[in-house]
Amino acid sequence: MSPWLILSGYLGCSPLQPTLAISLGCLELYHQIRRRKPSFSVQGMVKVLCALHNSLRDQFAVAFDTYLTILREVKTLVDQALGRDTPHWRMLHACPACNYKQPDEPPLYPARLDAFDGNNSLKRVDGSGHADERVFQSTYLIPAGEVDLFKDDVRLRPGTRITTGDDVHLSNIPGTQTTTEDDAASSNNSTCTENWKVANTTSENSINVFDQTGVFVSACRHGIIQTLVELRRSGELAKYALATANKLIDVYGANGVTGYDIGCSFSKTIAASSVADKVKKANHRFVYHTLYQKGLGIEDLETCERVFAGSNAVAPLIRHASYFHWLQFIDLQFDQWDLDRYQELSQFLYNNYKQALHVINELAPVVQELKQHLDLSDADFEQWNIEELQYLEALAAEPEYDPEKIAYVEALQSLAKAETQGYAEVHKLQPEHLTLEMNAALDLEHRLGLTERWTPHDPEYQEALEYLNNHRFIRAVQRLEGLVVQRLFELAKANLASTGYKMRQQISNAITRRSSAIRHALEHYNQLACLQSPPRDILKFSEVASYAWLGEFELLKSSRQEILTKPWSSKANREVAGKYFKIIRAREEIERLNIEISRLQRWVEDEDAHLLTTATSLEANQPALAHEIHHLYDKRVRMNNVHRARLQAIYALPGFCGVYVGAVIDELQSAVPIEVDEDDILCDEAACLESCIT
Repeated sequence: MSPWLILSGYLGCSPLQPTLAISLGCLELYHQIRRRKPSFSVQGMVKVLCALHNSLRDQFAVAFDTYLTILREVKTLVDQALGRDTPHWRMLHACPACNYKQPDEPPLYPARLDAFDGNNSLKRVDGSGHADERVFQSTYLIPAGEVDLFKDDVRLRPGTRITTGDDVHLSNIPGTQTTTEDDAASSNNSTCTENWKVANTTSENSINVFDQTGVFVSACRHGIIQTLVELRRSGELAKYALATANKLIDVYGANGVTGYDIGCSFSKTIAASSVADKVKKANHRFVYHTLYQKGLGIEDLETCERVFAGSNAVAPLIRHASYFHWLQFIDLQFDQWDLDRYQELSQFLYNNYKQALHVINELAPVVQELKQHLDLSDADFEQWNIEELQYLEALAAEPEYDPEKIAYVEALQSLAKAETQGYAEVHKLQPEHLTLEMNAALDLEHRLGLTERWTPHDPEYQEALEYLNNHRFIRAVQRLEGLVVQRLFELAKANLASTGYKMRQQISNAITRRSSAIRHALEHYNQLACLQSPPRDILKFSEVASYAWLGEFELLKSSRQEILTKPWSSKANREVAGKYFKIIRAREEIERLNIEISRLQRWVEDEDAHLLTTATSLEANQPALAHEIHHLYDKRVRMNNVHRARLQAIYALPGFCGVYVGAVIDELQSAVPIEVDEDDILCDEAACLESCIT
């Protein structure tokens, strides 16, 4: 590399005797564009340059790789000077609200809230860029060697299908796999896990075509990414989640909580793994259904879905990249994502504080009035939650019933229809058809050893008919549930950014078809509902649409009279209980936010002081490095001033009950308090400064 070119502000496209050089300003321009618009490719940038100059794609790509390498080397020197080169420094300090604990703060349980999940958008075609043998070192990546330590880790219970090695999929773990007939009574299969299995199926063709079939990431509740695991020639195997869980516990310690889509079954996976003792000793929990989990506040732990919504933009550009470029550009995307999340951290705290106060102020009077009207207490809500959980955990497989008796009742019903004159006229039945119906009934009577034909008034007939109606009813509920969930997924996909026009049209057509199918399924359900004992309520379309999130489908399937008379099965009581738990979670959220606000306030003061002190101390002996740290200080102090202004806005909220810390810089004294909506995201640094610093 020619030093005189660098000093002149250019970077050559080859290390020796370059014939083409690109200005550092141009490379930095593309660097910033790529960080904020991951879908903007090298080809797109070169086309812009070609309109102005005669630049070539390969030369620009080489120069850009070199430029990124220089930036990483400079960052390494800066990190060493600042003492940020220790193992796991990024994981331990990227989110000050989670990690910058103060000696005088009250204990917080759970100590932290994280989430992890997998995504198959960031694929890479096998063999792409095979000539590029460079290795990219990412601080996010858990090495494949650490992941493979868990490939044979899941010990299956007796009665399960034996799997070995990388075939241990999360759908085959204890609690989610298919059991034998003898083990069916103790099975803990869950509908949510089965739905997850279907949604996360990876076809054999994908495994054969792609070397990397996706990623598995973890992030804190504020959205800052912690770890990354590459999915290699597989779907979402158990080893990826186990390796990530092991890393989180090693780095963050005890009393943590991690949200996962199938946390119910993954808890059983952990219990059957080599890290079971470590997890138990650390008191680490893997949760789901956050509304009913103590200490989680208003957090939904769906952080990874937001991460993937952002990372999907880079997916088209790395599909055919070399492994080096695949990981380099994912790392670049995640680094910018974390920078944006840090910049929005105080806004996250502000919005959550405002939302928690709103929940308490709006719902507390309503719940208090309903409690008095219905003669309820807080203990009733807690007890209902325990009873419903026990009921759901006790749900076993469908009770066995003689299939020949069911077939016999169906045959009698078909024969009765065939014998009616109206049925024969409408369907133009031939005599042979009536004979077939009679022979089917006689055959079943012979197999059952019956000497007299059942009539609708016989107890045996009524018992079999009741089971048959309930069996059909359960299938109708399952059909309705599946259609509603599919429709919700399609609605969510239709609103995703970067969804093309043709895809939106297909999704729109699918939603229309799904709505029609739901109405037909709902009509079938309502027809069967009146035949149940006791009869069920007739449902409307608007009611069913909300059941996917309220978890009411399992309750609909129950035909046990004692369950339907429980107070927690009442719709009115369930609505009151839901409001009660929202209030409890909102109060927990405020307790957590008060601690996180103090951590962030202390962090911005300490970081600014540390950067300035270090830069000043290096001015005499290492002026170039001191200049770089001064430049970093200028950028961070602008971000931290935004945090200071937002923290002042939090302190000014009616209902704030944390520790107040006054502003420490003069220009913030006259700053106008920030009033932002929950959906308003101030991503641009200039917009942030303009809105809070005069």
